Amino acid sequence: MEPKDSDVEGVENWDDIIAGGDVKKIQDRLQRDLKGLMRTWKRRLRGYSVVILYKRGRIDSTDTDKLFQALQEIAPNKRNNVLLIIESGGGDPKSGYQISKLCREWAADKFMVAVPRHAKSAATMIALGADQVHMGLLSELGPVDPQVLGVPMLAIQDSIETITQCVNDNPGESGAKMWAEYLSSQFRFDQLGRNQRVVESIVQYAERLLVAGKSDRPRANEIANRLVHDYKDHGFVIDSEEAIEIFGEASVVVSSNELSFSEEVYRVIRNVEIGLRGPDPYPNAISPSIDPWSHTARVKAVGALDNCVSVIPPRRPTPPREFENEPESDYGL
Repeated sequence: MEPKDSDVEGVENWDDIIAGGDVKKIQDRLQRDLKGLMRTWKRRLRGYSVVILYKRGRIDSTDTDKLFQALQEIAPNKRNNVLLIIESGGGDPKSGYQISKLCREWAADKFMVAVPRHAKSAATMIALGADQVHMGLLSELGPVDPQVLGVPMLAIQDSIETITQCVNDNPGESGAKMWAEYLSSQFRFDQLGRNQRVVESIVQYAERLLVAGKSDRPRANEIANRLVHDYKDHGFVIDSEEAIEIFGEASVVVSSNELSFSEEVYRVIRNVEIGLRGPDPYPNAISPSIDPWSHTARVKAVGALDNCVSVIPPRRPTPPREFENEPESDYGL
């Protein structure tokens, strides 16, 4: 790791700090580096209230509260434009919607989103309400189709259609038996109806944010349906080129001070995050239940750049779990 001040006399370098394992010292030093970065860029970002959402876990209502508090504290007596830097894999769609609406309504004129790497799923939802999204060569947005326990809700509906087609293709006793067995063992009519309504609600959220971001309603509806229905993989990479094709050239910026600043912020946090990552206690485990970051301290930065860092101590590693009786949870993106 090569932070800028590693060669200054009296300043402990990052490798030594991380090797020492003092979570508070790591957190304080990272916060100081981000504050210094903000000072360096202050003139070039004049007129912005700059906030960040850098989080490996799910976006949730606590992030909405932190960003609201940060915007209040940055400029308590006036409204600035808002620049939100996002690095997130997604989470609660309702929280994503509220964060986007918050930034949109708080901004004096413009709400900008900068995505140095990932703004997937519910984080893409946040970007839909922005005037512009600043994206580089490695930036990604993604589809916003809802998931439940990691399974796309639309895939559940597709399964019903596939089975129905199989029954139609195999009329008679065998097809009827297959369909009857599925209905008796797996199918819940109430769940199918709920899934359909959740999918429709995500389209509504997306459409409203796009209209708030200055899209006309017919175009907003077209884009919302595309992001929910057209992509067959929830992790599909929507890069800057495809984002321009979806949202238009005026809405996607590929070279700017906002993007360059977000890249520097991302690099500072990411270098620390990588330095904290220890050896995998279960390198041969093939299971989605193993969180690759669970056994090491992790970095979260949510709020204003001068007061946003949390370093989460490592959890005690646990062996792989079986998935046969996984508890139900609410849907997410």
